[in-house]
Amino acid sequence: MLRPDTGYRFRNWDKTLESRPERFYRPDSEEEVLEIVREANDAGGTVRTFGAGHSWSPLVLTDGTLINLDKLDRIASMDVKRQRVTVQAGIRLKELNQILPKHGLGMRNLGSIGEQSIAGAISTATHGTGLRLGGLHTQIVGMNLITGSGQLLGISEGTDDELMAAARVGLGALGIITQVTIQCVPYYNLERKAQPLPFDEVLDRIDDLVNDNERVRLYWFPYTDVIQVATMNRTDRPPTPRNRFKEWFTDVVVKRELMELLVEAGYDLYQLPGLDVHIDVVDDVNRFSAKVGWVREEVVAPYDYVLNIPMPPEHQECEYAVPVEGTAEAVRLTRRIIEENDYHVNFPVEVRFVAADEAMLSPAYGRDICYVGAYTFGEEFARPLFDRFEREMKKLGGRPHWGKHLTLSREEARRLYPMYDRFNEIRKELDPKGVFANAFIRDLFG
Repeated sequence: MLRPDTGYRFRNWDKTLESRPERFYRPDSEEEVLEIVREANDAGGTVRTFGAGHSWSPLVLTDGTLINLDKLDRIASMDVKRQRVTVQAGIRLKELNQILPKHGLGMRNLGSIGEQSIAGAISTATHGTGLRLGGLHTQIVGMNLITGSGQLLGISEGTDDELMAAARVGLGALGIITQVTIQCVPYYNLERKAQPLPFDEVLDRIDDLVNDNERVRLYWFPYTDVIQVATMNRTDRPPTPRNRFKEWFTDVVVKRELMELLVEAGYDLYQLPGLDVHIDVVDDVNRFSAKVGWVREEVVAPYDYVLNIPMPPEHQECEYAVPVEGTAEAVRLTRRIIEENDYHVNFPVEVRFVAADEAMLSPAYGRDICYVGAYTFGEEFARPLFDRFEREMKKLGGRPHWGKHLTLSREEARRLYPMYDRFNEIRKELDPKGVFANAFIRDLFG
């Protein structure tokens, strides 16, 4: 039996969440995970799991047993002919981005960050953008799942469709995913075109933008009047010749280091000790950032280079999925929330689009959606913004991103997710003793 670490402290990536589990394990095999779960089940204990910890929600927090799956990071099998790859649950997306091209394969879609583990990403409905493309979980056609009683289930699309519909976005509440099979596509290039356009002009023609392009991503800095519009479409054109120094300067110096310096400077000045009044330069910093960062660009590059962005500085995120027909209303409402309340939002609002799917707890269940992300640096800035943002997005029928800041009562979940009750029934069948429950899961499902 693995020996637990009894002094471990869990902290998420930006140090906004923390817990001290009674036992912590880093198993390096499926058999060791099974042993840990069976021991917890016999002792009446609880188990939660995490990969990269790249989340702002309390899904992972526990004072029981905590497992990290980083050592389960290998390729289990590769079927190039069927374009399927089976991988262990702890492998990071950025590692997949390096492995798949060697076999002529790619993922149908990716999110903005490649740091997450594959199991963590699908369990929280991590997504990219594209109105005809689903979230990452829709690319999963099979998985191994360890239940609360310590059984290993192998489930797959076409054989266990209802269980797959529950487990694709399972929040870690149905069991521990140890392996997944990904339906890949041939490796491909994207043509990315970006340019700043007037705020209202973009929203007035948003339907044409998202219908005429495979992928659209929008960025808007609060207190500015322009939106950076990026369209990304598949192309047979060869990649643009790369200038490594220019890429480093743009991605590292401008998009990461300069941005971090600007947002921290604005926050630190606002928080300057010993002053009776705040020095508010957030609006000026945002306008400068938009002027520097929002420029016309055109490039052809491999899909993962285009879709993944440089890791931003530590910040906080709250993101809601609203019906796609409400996109313009939701973005304009977000602007009013920020500017009419003089919230000091020092990060761009991000807008993306995702196709409807059938995963029971997916924010895109049964409907095409627009994700509106309210991001900011500094806890004092985040609290009032997120409180108001969540309240207003829920009025539009918005569902929260499971991996970001969220508040959701049992009654709200039942109203927003049509398959909530069936998911909970399956949860109780697979985990009758609540081995995989923590405070968040108990509050959400009883």
